[in-house]
Amino acid sequence: MRSLEQERAAHALDAVNSIRNKSCASKFRSYVERLPAAIVMNGLGQAMASELAAAGRAEREDDKSAHKELYKLVSKWIHKRGIYSEEDLVTAIVKGEQDRYVLAQAEALAYLEWLKKFSQAFLEKEV
Repeated sequence: MRSLEQERAAHALDAVNSIRNKSCASKFRSYVERLPAAIVMNGLGQAMASELAAAGRAEREDDKSAHKELYKLVSKWIHKRGIYSEEDLVTAIVKGEQDRYVLAQAEALAYLEWLKKFSQAFLEKEV
């Protein structure tokens, strides 16, 4: 049986490997590097809503795809952990209770540590 840290790492590594050959890879890396700070400063709900908004207003397809991919991965991980029954994270946050929100935020930050490390290891830095 794998530990929770191993589960996070495995999910994050699979995610980075799936993005590796996409044109949005360097943008994705950049957004992953920024997201933990946005969560700490603004909270998980606002940070994830900002990811959705950025995906919606992005003019370049690379930007749009990178933001969508990041939002989707964090949502899927939080759902997989059973914190929320809804797959869409912003919807779950709005409908959910405070204790779930705190747990989701802590879990998102822990997951993003791995996603950030693997992004830095395997994805090119945006120039």
